[in-house]
Amino acid sequence: MTAARLHDRYPELGTGPIPVAPYIDPAYFALEKKYLFKNTWLHVGRVEELPKVGDYMLRNIPVLDSEIVIARARDKKLYAFHNVCSHRLNKIAYQPTGTTRKFFCKFHGWAYDLDGTLTGVPDEKSFMDLDKSCLGLTRVSVDTWNGFIFINANPAPDTSLKDFMEPVYAGFETYPFDKFTACYAWNAVVNCNWKVALDAFQETYHVNYLHGRSIAYALLKDEDGNLHPIDGICGDLHRRLSIAGDPDTVYGNPQAATAAAEQDVGVNQTGHRIAAKALKVAQGGTRHDLSGIKLPELLNWTKHPSWAFDINVVFPDFYLSCRPNYFQAYNFRPISHDKTLFEARVYYPEMVTAGGRFYQEYMKTALRDVLLEDLSTLETTQAAAATGAKQEMVIQDFELMVRHQAVAIDRLIEEGLRRDGQLQAAE
Repeated sequence: MTAARLHDRYPELGTGPIPVAPYIDPAYFALEKKYLFKNTWLHVGRVEELPKVGDYMLRNIPVLDSEIVIARARDKKLYAFHNVCSHRLNKIAYQPTGTTRKFFCKFHGWAYDLDGTLTGVPDEKSFMDLDKSCLGLTRVSVDTWNGFIFINANPAPDTSLKDFMEPVYAGFETYPFDKFTACYAWNAVVNCNWKVALDAFQETYHVNYLHGRSIAYALLKDEDGNLHPIDGICGDLHRRLSIAGDPDTVYGNPQAATAAAEQDVGVNQTGHRIAAKALKVAQGGTRHDLSGIKLPELLNWTKHPSWAFDINVVFPDFYLSCRPNYFQAYNFRPISHDKTLFEARVYYPEMVTAGGRFYQEYMKTALRDVLLEDLSTLETTQAAAATGAKQEMVIQDFELMVRHQAVAIDRLIEEGLRRDGQLQAAE
C-alpha cells in the first residue's frame, strides 16, 4: 500500500509542510466566515426532526452571525429564515424545537406564517405606507440531500445543493438512512480552531496511540502494525477515506447486530468480553432486516474484503461515517478562531428486543469514550499552536485529507479576495 502513495494522485496539493497561521489567526478566521461559511451549504439536521406541518427547529450558527429557523410549512415544504422580526428586530422563535401554527414576536405581536410571510400587524392602521408583502422574514436557502437538511445563508446560492454534493457523493440514494431512527447525541464546546478538531477525525495515524485501549484492536493493521486507510479520494472540496476492520470484533464488523447476522466474536479477547456478549444478545433485535439492502457502489469502492466503514467529509464541516449497520453525523461548528461547537450524532436501527437495546447502550457508551479520547488532545494542540513555537506542521502520506482541507480553504479565500479586488492587499 505504501508503494503507491495517496499524494501521488494529487500532485496539485503539494507535499510540503502546512502553515500553522490559519489555525490561530483571527483575521484568517474572518476570511473563512466570509468566503466559506456564508456562501456554502451547511448541514443542520434530518428531515425526521420535522415530520409534520408546523414543526420547526432553531439553529444558532455563530459562524453565520445568525440564528436560523427551519420550518415545515402548510405546503409540506421546508423554509428557512433568520430569527429576526421585521418590525423592531426581536425574535420570532424562542425554543430549540417546537410545533406552532404561526410565529409571533413577543415584543409587539407581529405574526408570521410558517413560510415566513407576514400575516398580522397589531394596530396596522397606525403605520405609514405599510406593505406587508415586503416585510416577511428574511429567507435563507434550504434543501435536502438523502434526508439531511442543509441551509445556505446566500438566498440565491451560486451552486445548488445537488450540484454541490454530486461530484463526490452521487449514488448515495440506496443507503438506508431512513432505517436508522434511533439517535444518540453529544455536544461539547472545545477551545480549539474548527480545523484542529476536524483534522483529528480525518486520518487514522492517531488510532494506535490515542485509541490504543479502546478501538485500535478492532481495525486492520499492516504487517508493520500501522493502521493505514484502504484508500482515499479528494474531490474539489469534499473528501473520503475507506477503513478496514477486523471482522472478529464488534467495532470492526460492519454487519454487527443486523437481523441476519449470527456472529459470536471476540469472546476470548481480554477486555472485550462485554462487547462480545452485547453482540450475541442483540442478534435479530433490529426492527428492520438490513441484510437484503444493497449498499451504494461508492461505499467500499475498492471492494476490500475486510472493509468496515467509510469516512465522508462534506465541505466545510460535516463528517458522515457510514457502515451497513449504523452511521455517524458530526458537525464542527466554528464559534471563533479558537473555539468550536462539536455536535455528534449517531444513528442506529430501532431495536425491538431487550438484547438489542443492551447492545445499543453498550455501543453508545463505547463511542462516547472514543469521542472523549479524540477530544482530549485538541485544546492542548491549540494552546501549543498559539505559542508560535512552530510555524508549520509536517504531514505524512496518510494525512492527505488534512492537507486537502487546508488547500481547499486557501483556494476559496483567494478566489473570494480576487473577486472583491482585495487580493493585492491581502498578499
